[in-house]
Amino acid sequence: MKMIVIADDFTGANDTGVQLAKKGARTEVMLNEQLSPRRTDVLVVNTESRALTPEQAGEKVRKAAAPWFDGQQEAPIIYKKIDSTFRGNVGAEVAAAMAASGAQLAIVAAAIPAAGRVTVNGQCLVHGVPLVETEFATDPKTPIVSSHIKTLIGLQTTLPVSELGLAQVRSGTLLAELQRLSQSAPGIVVVDAENDGDLALLAQAIAALTCRYVLVGAAGLANALPASSYLAPEQKLPVLVVAGSMSEATRQQIVFAAGEKSLGIVDIDVAALLLPDSETAMAEITRQATAVLNDRQHCVLRTCRDADARNMIDALCEQHQLTRQQLGERISATLGEITLTIISQSQIGGLFLTGGDIAIAVARALKAEGYRINSEVVPCVPCGTFVNSEIDDLPVITKAGGFGGETTLRDALYFIEEMYSGK
Repeated sequence: MKMIVIADDFTGANDTGVQLAKKGARTEVMLNEQLSPRRTDVLVVNTESRALTPEQAGEKVRKAAAPWFDGQQEAPIIYKKIDSTFRGNVGAEVAAAMAASGAQLAIVAAAIPAAGRVTVNGQCLVHGVPLVETEFATDPKTPIVSSHIKTLIGLQTTLPVSELGLAQVRSGTLLAELQRLSQSAPGIVVVDAENDGDLALLAQAIAALTCRYVLVGAAGLANALPASSYLAPEQKLPVLVVAGSMSEATRQQIVFAAGEKSLGIVDIDVAALLLPDSETAMAEITRQATAVLNDRQHCVLRTCRDADARNMIDALCEQHQLTRQQLGERISATLGEITLTIISQSQIGGLFLTGGDIAIAVARALKAEGYRINSEVVPCVPCGTFVNSEIDDLPVITKAGGFGGETTLRDALYFIEEMYSGK
């Protein structure tokens, strides 16, 4: 994820998010700051903080931003979505976003020229009328006391606020001016924009900045940003194969695929998963699988390496006083948990599940409400998606353990790869 948009109300979150979505970004608007989907290009968080006190609003923004700047992942760009007429807690929220991200500069460009909202000489004009003379000045929840953006921001923060006028925006020196401002103490700069061309010039300059910054604006600036600001380069994501079936057919399919594809195999010690301290074995499986997937290789979780693994089932049943069905259900449930953990720690392009018990266990672990069949990979091997699950619309291929020929797994991996290359 390259960008997080933090908005102070739901409709504002949507009108900015759509500017990015229409250029191909997978954009998801969360209704509160506690949730974070695993697959998205742009995460839009609604803090619902416009009518709160400045202190409360700032804290909401801090909590929304902080998890993404923990040093454990590549930090995204923060786009602090604000109301184009500056209702709400702009100063407090911008300051909080800067503090949470460690940004040196906040760039404020609230103009939406297509909607008649522009910034000239640091003043917000609505269809040519100064903001303080419009109906927004008497907003029942968040009235406006000035048309001067620097003044409005300064009401809620002690950070220095600079201004760049239209002459500077259009002179070809905009990047140099932004770089200069970023080299002093952290601060905020208000940038004039009278038309979409001005916003495009600003977006071009921002793309070349080397400091950490926070973008502050509404739909206008979001629309002007190049897709590279929020879209990662296209890459083929690996498939996670959970092979719970101990059938000879499945074993041969894995061996064949491993000979033709970039494939990492994690062999699972079924006996270790049945021990009281199975957490250690589960953690090791997760570690190995995550390493394979993060190296952009397809990964197979394999419960049956050879005939000996199949022959030990009766011994395990006797040792743990379980029937074959109970043993299968217990192993499947554990593999479901492991699969969920692996998915939460890596990026995958799809799932291949072989064995009925495994498929249903993984579906339950992912909280799926159903399976939507979309196509057929090879005869009797469907591809679809889990309905309302933790992996949303990722492709999921299911296969009965004894089904398919030697090439079935390889063909399924190609099938998913081609789905992505066609997008």
